[in-house]
Amino acid sequence: MDVDQLNELRQQAVQRMDTGDFEGALNLTHKIQSLGSHYVVSYTVSGLLIDIGAALGNEEIVKEGIKLLKKDFEAIVHDERYASSAYYNHANGYSALFNFKMMKDPYVGCFKKTELDEAKVYYRKVLNYDLQDALFISQTWVNLGNCFDHLGRVVDALECYEEALRRKPDHGMALGNKGLALRYYAVLAGEHQRTFLLETHSLLSQALKLGVPPEAVSAFSKSSEDIRKVFPDKRILDNPPEFPGYTIKTRSKFERFLIEFCLENKLYLNICNFCQKCDAAIGDTAVIKKMVVPKNEGDRYLHLSSYLNQIKQDYITARFLLILSRYKGVNLYFVDKYVKIIDTLDHSIHNIYIQLVKVSFKNLYDILDKIACFINDYLELGIPEREINFRQVWYLKKTKMIRKKIEDTKNFSLNALFDIHRDFEN
Repeated sequence: MDVDQLNELRQQAVQRMDTGDFEGALNLTHKIQSLGSHYVVSYTVSGLLIDIGAALGNEEIVKEGIKLLKKDFEAIVHDERYASSAYYNHANGYSALFNFKMMKDPYVGCFKKTELDEAKVYYRKVLNYDLQDALFISQTWVNLGNCFDHLGRVVDALECYEEALRRKPDHGMALGNKGLALRYYAVLAGEHQRTFLLETHSLLSQALKLGVPPEAVSAFSKSSEDIRKVFPDKRILDNPPEFPGYTIKTRSKFERFLIEFCLENKLYLNICNFCQKCDAAIGDTAVIKKMVVPKNEGDRYLHLSSYLNQIKQDYITARFLLILSRYKGVNLYFVDKYVKIIDTLDHSIHNIYIQLVKVSFKNLYDILDKIACFINDYLELGIPEREINFRQVWYLKKTKMIRKKIEDTKNFSLNALFDIHRDFEN
């Protein structure tokens, strides 16, 4: 195998892809493949085939790339030079296969095991490496965010895009995909909708100016134009208003710490966590504004609302315990000052601050079972109260078959909860 020839051909193929000449890139890829059966050839060719196939919308080319990568995968990932990018290419391959299916059926990812499950696993493996290439790290976060976005987990997607921008603030794909996710948020924003649309337009414009791959240009441009139609006066889009920012008004240092902690870690139950440009960012203002129930079942609306109130209050309590464990303004060591602990020789640490964190997370996970109770009542699944939990609410009893009433919703927000359940299971 001539390494220099391989690297030169690969560089030429990448240059062709950058200019949109994917057929030319494919011809060069086949030339590389003729250099032999060494695992480095498999690594190089498979990555190119997956990228080219995804760009051309050619499922067979992507599958060819995945098959070639699998053939020498163990040898490739044992070579530190290629391991992280091999996982990345593998994830891209599965993500592309899912995208082909989604173009035919937008609900293909709802309540089913799909290629995105594999893609998430491999993107997470990439991020376990000590990587130095800021663009590569950023793009991996973007692609993981896209997986979450397709599954309805828009908050997780936004967190990924923000992590991508933290690594590389001028990354066009991170800016553009964050903009698309915020556009979905705008639908939920009520009186703040125009603010989110302005932010979306700004992010998409920045992405297009910085440059994105040819296949992303049309999607970002179309979304940007759709937003422009919403605003009769286009000047506001080109010169968006200055927002006042938020003002923290408190009666104690602890209250200030709580508010700042919630803002920094996006812990408020509101839609402004990824904006935070005005006072609406402070507080747990999220509510369900519309719930359809028959006229003669008004008490059912109140019953379901009581679930939501309790879920919200439990979350706020769990959050408070977490914040209390982090606050240094009050010394709580007196709480367990006189508690005798047996040294079990396992290096365990016991103190009130650690216990507060443990109880906080226990309470947080308990909320999931309350969410399961809400789902059971709202969809009238008929599960006996003592048998309801977040692990089993999705399935027919003693099976892994999704309940038809859940599947028939074709609801991405409900699917987001289902996918969170699957993440916990894995």
